[in-house]
Amino acid sequence: MLAFSDRHGPIASGAAGAVIGAAVLGITCKWLSAYHPAAVFVAVAIGVVWFAVAFASISAVLRTKSRFALPAAVFIWSAAELGRSVGFLAFPYASLPYSLADSSAALRLASLGGVPLVSLAIAGANASLYAALRRMRGSVRGRAAGTALRGLFGAACILIVAVSGKPSASGYGMTASQTPGDSPSPGAFRVALIQPSVYKQAGITDYAAAFQRLSALSDAALEKRPDLVVWHETAIVPPIEWHVRHRPERPTYEFIYGVEAYLSSFPVPVLIGNGYALPDDVRRTIEHNSALLFSDGAIAGRYDKVKLVPFSEYLPPRLRFPSLNRWLVSRFGAFWTPGDGPSLLRAGSANIAAPICFEDSFGRYFSSFDAPDFFVVLTNDSWARSALMQEQHLAMSKFRAAETGSIVLRAADTGATVAIAPNGAVAGALPPFIRGSLFVDLPLGSSRITAYEYAGKYSDIALLCIGLVFIILSAAFRSDTFRIDKNDGV
Repeated sequence: MLAFSDRHGPIASGAAGAVIGAAVLGITCKWLSAYHPAAVFVAVAIGVVWFAVAFASISAVLRTKSRFALPAAVFIWSAAELGRSVGFLAFPYASLPYSLADSSAALRLASLGGVPLVSLAIAGANASLYAALRRMRGSVRGRAAGTALRGLFGAACILIVAVSGKPSASGYGMTASQTPGDSPSPGAFRVALIQPSVYKQAGITDYAAAFQRLSALSDAALEKRPDLVVWHETAIVPPIEWHVRHRPERPTYEFIYGVEAYLSSFPVPVLIGNGYALPDDVRRTIEHNSALLFSDGAIAGRYDKVKLVPFSEYLPPRLRFPSLNRWLVSRFGAFWTPGDGPSLLRAGSANIAAPICFEDSFGRYFSSFDAPDFFVVLTNDSWARSALMQEQHLAMSKFRAAETGSIVLRAADTGATVAIAPNGAVAGALPPFIRGSLFVDLPLGSSRITAYEYAGKYSDIALLCIGLVFIILSAAFRSDTFRIDKNDGV
């Protein structure tokens, strides 16, 4: 990118960026076609726009030939990756930092400044190598030391990532297994994560089949004496309390009545995903994608998803044109209503944060939950039928664990059902696309506040401000005499 943008103008660079953006998002996110073919085109369009903006902007600053141009290019690249992860069309999949989700070095860096800092480090290392190579081509003997230092800096950063290896989950007092002991160790809190591997939920017959799998796995899990059982996102689709009260149709009511009776009589707390409608709202004008905690025969707590997936879960009122709205609702179902914000659930002696699916894509929001004992991400990625998609989604949870210094558990329909240590290491996982239960024994009261949570979550704002300063300096200190390879500084 740097070489091309240095040699071509903003228009040509922007066109090249559009082509590369389309290829990157189209290839790495091809699993979106399982949801709907149009979804791939939306992702490709996002890639086209942001890559084109990045390439064109970088070309513009490099053409100033200023010593500040290359640092400005580094910040522009990182800002473009950040821009792709915010707003209504936020789509952080295929962002470069997440490819380093198994790197101890990258995860440690994330605990300081999150994904934006990792993005900046990647761009900075590559820019340093590029600066050194440009200097070498110029054969400027008097600056040989500076050339070597730039090259060594970039190479050292890349080498550190390469040799740092995967993080280890040892030392955190947690274990995860499909076949644990008959009871948790003294002082440990045991969570049973249920993976039923259900692919279809299109009607009452499918709902009943899914519930049969979930209840059978949960009953079997009781033999291992868990303190909490967790089901995935929208494990039960019809809103339980609403149907119990209003009984609009007999088959659905009978099914929901059986589910409610089962959960109310279950001997340990159960955390489930459910489409929740307020019981007093007869017309179901407001409906949430929720996590419900059943304990002691009743719903003891509820969290409503805030970060909704664009188009399939949410569409801003100003974009709800009648024809588009009707088509989206007919294809994906009625839109959810965003929740009020982060809140904790209390299961026994544990304070739990239960962000739902797409919400683990947003570091600042994830860190806004108030010091839970652990996180449980409820998700349902069965629609993708893709292990690649599961790995990409899991990478985000690994970074969220490192950023918050917290244990992060994932309960998924078909995978990835995983236990993640506070440093981003995987302590245990179920294979994808199988039925099973993952039992996690973990300590309570071990949560800590990381540098990211203190101030690093604002690294995105700092990145934008510093980048703007470098852009201004590049424009103010243009050089018509020297090429950038003789005046850059990283």
